[in-house]
Amino acid sequence: MLPCSLHGKANDAPVFVLLHYLGGSGHTWYPTISWLDEHHRCVTLDTPGFGAATNIPGYDVASMVAQFDESIRALQLNNCILVGHSMTGKVALALAARRPDYLKGLILVAPSPPGPQPMSEGDRRSQINYGGSREEAEQFVDTAASERLPDVVREIAIRDARRANLNAWRAWPEAGSREDWSTRIGTVDCPALLIAGSADDQVPSAEDQQKMTLSHLPAGRLEVIAGAGHLMPLQTPQELAERMLTFAATL
Repeated sequence: MLPCSLHGKANDAPVFVLLHYLGGSGHTWYPTISWLDEHHRCVTLDTPGFGAATNIPGYDVASMVAQFDESIRALQLNNCILVGHSMTGKVALALAARRPDYLKGLILVAPSPPGPQPMSEGDRRSQINYGGSREEAEQFVDTAASERLPDVVREIAIRDARRANLNAWRAWPEAGSREDWSTRIGTVDCPALLIAGSADDQVPSAEDQQKMTLSHLPAGRLEVIAGAGHLMPLQTPQELAERMLTFAATL
């Protein structure tokens, strides 16, 4: 099972299963969890190669889908809102396409699209060449956020980026982001919310997400957080949580 952390008290409300972005960990959800766990139990899972899962293999989309599914079942969760961010947005949508019995809703935060992710060759090469130095981690975090994060939060993101397994890191720009899951995902008929940041230039724009991602989710809708960059769980936790809570209340 993947490393996890549990927050909040179990009740009848759906459980938020929180998955993180490339270079992050469950820790990057903690600011947002502060606004969620009074009403919902929250579970974070570290993706293979990141956080406390640095020594766990399986970096392609199918392997991540299988490990997330196995971990959710091992935790005996049966009423879940699956939340994917960036890289794991693609993985979460692929998992939702399997229609697991525990899935009640899907939230995609600045997701990588189900098809090959549009990326300039310069940006792709930069991600592949990432070496885990302090300077590189700072640049990675500061570029992903539309404005400098508060110092304490920024240090959490930098620490996560520096302790990542570099094979896992490079596997995403080299292979995972290029995988085309569009046909395999098809149509996923479950309640869904896609949240985009208006200042996010790391993934397709809100308009492009409407065509590339929400086209697979007929029961989905799009919301945009004004001024937010790619790291919304760290940069705009309250605004993000409010949208997540409103969505959960509709299920």
